[in-house]
Amino acid sequence: MITEEQRLLLNQYKDKAYINAILAEESNNHYQFIKNIINIPLIICNSVMVCINSMITDQDTLKILNIILNSSTGLILGLISNFKIYEKINQYHQLYIKYNKLSILIDTKITNELDTIGNDFIEGIINDYNNVLEQQDYPYPSAIRKRIKKQYEEKMTLPLSLSADIVECKSQCCSQV
Repeated sequence: MITEEQRLLLNQYKDKAYINAILAEESNNHYQFIKNIINIPLIICNSVMVCINSMITDQDTLKILNIILNSSTGLILGLISNFKIYEKINQYHQLYIKYNKLSILIDTKITNELDTIGNDFIEGIINDYNNVLEQQDYPYPSAIRKRIKKQYEEKMTLPLSLSADIVECKSQCCSQV
């Protein structure tokens, strides 16, 4: 049997895992949208290139147009690579799954097997949470963090990524170069 403090601790970790799952899902959706927006010009460039290659017979004009369209395609692919869009999408998807599983595990254990919870389970939850947290290479987008923080601030225990506000230096000392 666990103490009231241990039950409170488990509920706090359940809240943190749940909020992190929401943050990861929202971040995944955000970067999926960006990927789709960036892919539209890529699709258009490739379609235009096919049409141009089949319609234009003047080799000099064709050469110039192909250079322009290929460079546009290269620029778009470079942007996707530079901003690591696919890596972020994959990371946030994996984080969502792991945090969601952790939240469900805690909730199920508290609801169905409260009498069997021991110190080992609690330590395992804390270790699992910290392990998932360490796997995060990219921060959540600030707009998503602000929105989720505002939505859940007084209702649930927030993860550290929402509890601590980022301090901005706006005084004269930082702007002098």
